[in-house]
Amino acid sequence: MAGVAVGTVSRVLNDNPTVAEPIRCKVHEAVARLGYQLDPVAQSMRGNRSRLVACAIRDFDIPRFGTFIREAEQVLRVAGYTLLLSSTTNSPAVEVALLRAFESRKVEGVMMTVSDERNAEVLAALARAPMPVLAIDRDRLPGIDRVAADHRSGAVAAMAHLLELGHRRIAMLVGDTRAFPSRSRVEGFRQALAAAGVAPQPRLLRDRVLTAEDAFRETMALMNLPEPPTAIFVAAMDMLGGCLRALRQLGSQVGRDISLVAGSDSELAELHEPPVTAISWDLAAMGRHAATMLLERMGSAEVEVGRSLLLPTQLVIRRSCRAP
Repeated sequence: MAGVAVGTVSRVLNDNPTVAEPIRCKVHEAVARLGYQLDPVAQSMRGNRSRLVACAIRDFDIPRFGTFIREAEQVLRVAGYTLLLSSTTNSPAVEVALLRAFESRKVEGVMMTVSDERNAEVLAALARAPMPVLAIDRDRLPGIDRVAADHRSGAVAAMAHLLELGHRRIAMLVGDTRAFPSRSRVEGFRQALAAAGVAPQPRLLRDRVLTAEDAFRETMALMNLPEPPTAIFVAAMDMLGGCLRALRQLGSQVGRDISLVAGSDSELAELHEPPVTAISWDLAAMGRHAATMLLERMGSAEVEVGRSLLLPTQLVIRRSCRAP
């Protein structure tokens, strides 16, 4: 219909700048009249390019991850890529299987979290992966770029705030310490106690808090100790709701009977009465940086291997903490 060769149509549809404007207009007019649409599957088979990038995270129940995904997807879409989402369920076996599946579907790049940064099978799968992989909020993995937040400094700031108020029995709810965020938060927790000359109390540190039910159960257990904590640092991602539910059931009022700090800021922390002091970092920027770094790696084999970007955290002080 356009009266040009197939190769010319291909160059027009792929935005090749060598095609003259009058011919480009004729092709686009024919496309519009025919209602023609590109077939990405056929394109990938012919050019060995899928234009797909995958993102695999622990689960989809953490609202703040939506900010990361939205910003990353925007960067990738502008570059002509489609983002696939999957959940790792915090399982090394699932992570290994997903990497195989992404390879079979010719995914060109992967952003992902891993549950255990020392798991031999996961490390081997990452080393075998034919596509570039970027670690989301994880430690330095061999040959893997990463974008992460400075959780250790955030934990130090949170603990310093509570210690300055006079708290000495400070409990911590934290996630899986086999992964960078929780491990860093525990390091910051212990660093702040040591700096203040306060001996750690092992029973006040509760790890593997991965669900709201875990947070509820551990808060109930802590508050029923013979000497309950006077403050709780809910360092596990998005576990504030479970902790608040337990405190409400116990009749303990935040900011009066118990001081509270959330390890990740959220609408719940901001809108709760009283508003909850929380650690904040820019997840939108993290998403943009992650997508940009992955595109750079996909576009050039000469990009430095194992790049690391650590985003700062800040403590947002609200009315949930007071002297014990």
